[in-house]
Amino acid sequence: MVSKLLALEVYPNLKDLDFRVLRGVELNMRHYEWVPLEVIAKFSRVDIETASYRLGKLDNWGLVRRRSDIGYIGYQLTIHGYDALAIRAFAQKGIIKAISQTQIGVGKEADVYVGITPNEEKVAVKFNRIGRTSFTRIKLYRPDFIDKRHISWLYISRLVAQREYEALQLLSPIAKVPKPLAWNRHAIVMEFIEGIELVELADTDLTKDEASEILDKVLEEYKKIVEFGIIHSDMSLYNIVLKKDGDILIIDWPQYLTTAFPDAKYYLERDLRVLLNSFKRKWRVEKDWNEVWKEFEDAFKKSLKEA
Repeated sequence: MVSKLLALEVYPNLKDLDFRVLRGVELNMRHYEWVPLEVIAKFSRVDIETASYRLGKLDNWGLVRRRSDIGYIGYQLTIHGYDALAIRAFAQKGIIKAISQTQIGVGKEADVYVGITPNEEKVAVKFNRIGRTSFTRIKLYRPDFIDKRHISWLYISRLVAQREYEALQLLSPIAKVPKPLAWNRHAIVMEFIEGIELVELADTDLTKDEASEILDKVLEEYKKIVEFGIIHSDMSLYNIVLKKDGDILIIDWPQYLTTAFPDAKYYLERDLRVLLNSFKRKWRVEKDWNEVWKEFEDAFKKSLKEA
């Protein structure tokens, strides 16, 4: 289902004060589940009446939500308000000047749109929308979250974007992954690539030989990445893009692990089995598991020696 980026629709209506108010809600959600009106007004440097009026507008536009049955009037930032703050930051830094409502990717936990830079170049802008599945995985490498009573899903989305940006920074010089251009909050700006995710291809779109050649490219690239010391940990046909020139790109890296992670080998094996089984099911391409695993196990061991 294609959804519009609500923040873009209301963005022209937003004033500088609105962004100060949104920022006040965002920052104080670290301390409050529902941020008191008085706290927001103080942060925004306006009186209570003005803050209440602007928050009413922001509530109507879907950028914040209001609650009054908790002993006081409090507000939370919505994912749409978070979108607006990220867009504003990218625009102020001169990274993008416009974003189209055209989606180029609709995932379980992220939406990707076409952006335009001040130089009129296309870029991909990815907004993370994180759910409980990703939170469960995030606890693997951020166990401190387990003890927190109140966890902001916006903060989790930010952490996921930060991790993916870090992974792409590490990998883009040596591997076929999207080149990262900027990161802010839960959003990443990346190079624009024309292509199609393998999951979108029908079994008749590729011959067995074509599919076999693509699998070889993916395995070769992934082995290089493992040797570098990184494991995707969520490899599937959803995360491989076939570019227009016939080359491949491995995408979606927020759940990456290093080979030094205690269960890294388990996730590597799972990645490879998912990959091989998907190609076998869809295009009847078969690989000898023992041969594939031997090559990757050697790459895995090499990464640990060079760490």
